[in-house]
Amino acid sequence: MSDGLEASVTRLDGLTLGAALRHTAQLHGEHEAIKSGERVLTFAQFDTAADRLAEGLLALGVCRGDHVAVWLNNSIEWALTLCACAKIGAVLIPINTRYTPSEAGYILAQSDAKALVMTRHLWKRDYLESLGEIAPGVAIANGKTLDLPQLPALRHLVFVGDGGPPASHRFEALLQRPPSGALAAAEAQVQPDDPLLICYTSGTTGKPKGAMHNHRVIKQATRVGLACGLQPGGRVLGHMPVYHVAGLYMGLVPALTLGACFIVMPQWDANEALALIERERITMFGGIPTHFVDLVASSSVHQRDLSSLEIAWIGGSPVMQATFEGFMKTLGLKHLLSTYGMTENTISTTFNRLDDPVSICCQNKARILGQCEVRIVDTATCEPLPVGEIGEVWCRGETVMMGYYRNTQATAETITPEGWLRTGDLGRFDEAGYLSITGRAKEMYKSGGTNVYPAEIEQHLARHPAIKIAAVVGVPDERLGEVGYAFVELHPAAELSAAQVVQHCRGVLADYKIPRHISFVAEMPRTVTGKIPKGELYQRALLLIAPARGAA
Repeated sequence: MSDGLEASVTRLDGLTLGAALRHTAQLHGEHEAIKSGERVLTFAQFDTAADRLAEGLLALGVCRGDHVAVWLNNSIEWALTLCACAKIGAVLIPINTRYTPSEAGYILAQSDAKALVMTRHLWKRDYLESLGEIAPGVAIANGKTLDLPQLPALRHLVFVGDGGPPASHRFEALLQRPPSGALAAAEAQVQPDDPLLICYTSGTTGKPKGAMHNHRVIKQATRVGLACGLQPGGRVLGHMPVYHVAGLYMGLVPALTLGACFIVMPQWDANEALALIERERITMFGGIPTHFVDLVASSSVHQRDLSSLEIAWIGGSPVMQATFEGFMKTLGLKHLLSTYGMTENTISTTFNRLDDPVSICCQNKARILGQCEVRIVDTATCEPLPVGEIGEVWCRGETVMMGYYRNTQATAETITPEGWLRTGDLGRFDEAGYLSITGRAKEMYKSGGTNVYPAEIEQHLARHPAIKIAAVVGVPDERLGEVGYAFVELHPAAELSAAQVVQHCRGVLADYKIPRHISFVAEMPRTVTGKIPKGELYQRALLLIAPARGAA
């Protein structure tokens, strides 16, 4: 990032998210801050509403260090809850709206949430009914203070809209709290190093872990906005779920710190997204490759005026250059910038610059973003490796999480005593300082004693015109130790045989890298955050090869 852009981030030194919002409201009070359908709040109105909600939370006894869970989809109420908590030093606990009662119940209990902000109906589900499965006594509780054996820390239930049980408080009523000296006193106690949010990982291996972030995340989030050219008065499409750090740190927070308007999109729909980009003159947009595939495949894409959108970001996996260029051409983008990151490192470790060529961006190769040290280490010795060598990516700096909430063992396994975050990702630097990710350390397998990185095979398989996406896992093999098992999803109406997949690999990949087992799937499984669950595929592969192994 250039010195000029970094100077725009430096002004946030020493500020909490609440203080940053107040500063934005002072500079750009008349600018629209958030819009959901016909509802819109300027920054002055949004800041005032956050103050009132903060007063309401204080009146309930929620204060600095207390945890407030929010079980809502993208909405004005979600954003207000975040900022109200930030102002009084409470810690936000986002809950994925797609979670089952058992999944949500685990987070509510493990996070020690003192208050829960929720609504009655989402996604054709009754969320009060789900909460009743978690804690059966919630529907018949008397008074306004809860006492639930299943959730011993939970004291207050705040309902957005109607339909709350007798023991709940109305969100709208909390917004009516009059100003008092309590808020100013509470704000004065909040420090940038205080925890702001605990974001739970998707839990593809074991129970989800709560990554704790302090208020300093606003700096890295702001860098993302600046890298995309976001300016005061800009418009951010809020389609990524804000319960996940991608939607929060790459959408909502940069809009709040840079004076841009966050256009709420509660649910992804490509046609609706295109309509919003045109109608709201969106200037910042990003997502995983799936979002771009959906947009360019929409029948309405060529009927929309998308000229306001010049720069977008893409993350998750490399994309074939022809496909990448197709995204840019169809959407009229001057720049499509790749990013790599993770929950534990404030989402964006790398980010392309505007002068990076398409041939670099499409490979998901980029330089480090912001004040973060990154090194590549040997997976066995933990010694730093030279340029060009593949090893585990380690990060250190203000972007690294504080640790996992109430999980000292996992924290010690993930963050070294010297402060290095062991990402679990494999990567390498090139001579120009670009970092490319080659796979996951735990996904690497050894075939005949040689390391095999599934990402390399997956990228080559995806180059076949019939293949939409592929996922490779290593499975046991009596002779070679491990071999590759490829799950392949084809494009609609495409046809391909396993033999043709193998032939596509011959002469390009070494023999030991060519998958020995291939299964075609109608649709690749995904986690709630859009990732392919390699653990699930591994278990499926073991079942599929079991008869052959038993016969042998």
